[in-house]
Amino acid sequence: MWKLKYKGRNRGFTLIEILVTIGIIAVLAGIGVVTIGKVKGANSQTTCISNLRSLSQGLQSYYNDYMTFPADGYPDDGDDMYPLSTELANYINDKSTFVCPGDDDTTSIANFASYDPYYVARKGSYDSNELALGCPRHRGAKNSTTAFSTGSTEITSVGTVLDKNLQEIPPDGTTAQRTISSVNDTMTFADNSTVTVTNASGGSYGCFLVQSVRLSDGTLYSIVKVQDSGTIDVQVTTGSKFEVVTPSAIVGVRGTEFTVATSDNGSEIGYQTVVTQTAGIVVVTDRETGNVSTLETSGTRSTTTGDVPLHSHYHTHVDGERHMHEHPSQNQAHHGKPKAGTDDDDDDSSSDDEDKTICHKPGTPAEKTMVIPQSAWSGHEGHGDTQGACSP
Repeated sequence: MWKLKYKGRNRGFTLIEILVTIGIIAVLAGIGVVTIGKVKGANSQTTCISNLRSLSQGLQSYYNDYMTFPADGYPDDGDDMYPLSTELANYINDKSTFVCPGDDDTTSIANFASYDPYYVARKGSYDSNELALGCPRHRGAKNSTTAFSTGSTEITSVGTVLDKNLQEIPPDGTTAQRTISSVNDTMTFADNSTVTVTNASGGSYGCFLVQSVRLSDGTLYSIVKVQDSGTIDVQVTTGSKFEVVTPSAIVGVRGTEFTVATSDNGSEIGYQTVVTQTAGIVVVTDRETGNVSTLETSGTRSTTTGDVPLHSHYHTHVDGERHMHEHPSQNQAHHGKPKAGTDDDDDDSSSDDEDKTICHKPGTPAEKTMVIPQSAWSGHEGHGDTQGACSP
């Protein structure tokens, strides 16, 4: 009689089989993580572009009402105390519009001010593709979402900018990280263009990096802002686009050399900007009038002064905040459209909003003592300002 014999086959996996299986799982998991990261990054950029478009529409509505744009200094310039979320409160109700999904700065998020450091107010135009808003926070700060003054949007790659110690300046960094403020401080851009501080006589002089990005045609487009009294020497590589934004002028060039000197002009009503051309062509846009002048001969100068008279009044924003600050008298311009019936131009003396002395941006190059209305204190406290005058 035949007897069936079964040979056991359930010996399990060998070590090599286990290792191969683990390797395959690891590879698949890695692919999944990368894919999820890319999807999140793409979604973040899509939301950011949508935010920029909404902000652009809000800015245009503001301009249609007041024939001027909100100031563009916050948070770098101590003279601009209010973010766009306050300025445009009557035009954009959803405050999340002012926050980029890629923003991980708690102060910026708390103040609804993701886009303010990369905003440039433009009354006139001298060229195409002029940046109005941007956000260099995407793909590890290697990509930027950009909105131009024409209303178009574009995803651009971020150019590397180095300080005088050849350390990279983070494009999405804090005010202090994006600022040069002392004589001989330098920014060097990816195309070897340079900005060097040659005079920093102002107590809180600063030159801030706004953005440096490559446009779709490959052109490197870089923007810096300056505040207070001082001078920078700028050398721009041929073929690149460069702008210096001052309180009273926007200086635009393509491959040239020039200096930009700002001063308070002995006046409380506006800074004077003197641009001296050394080589190439320099285009200067007056920020008050929008008038454009072109410098083509070596040694020629252009002088602009923010000399529009100012007035002070109290008003209440749509979000309920009531405060007083100065506004240009031209075109009835002011910061943020007030709610109907709450614009108190003729009743300043009766307001109970007391003034408060604070130290603005303590411990930074932009540190300065300021007097603000009591109602504005919460916003300043939120981004690190302290009560009382700055230490001498």
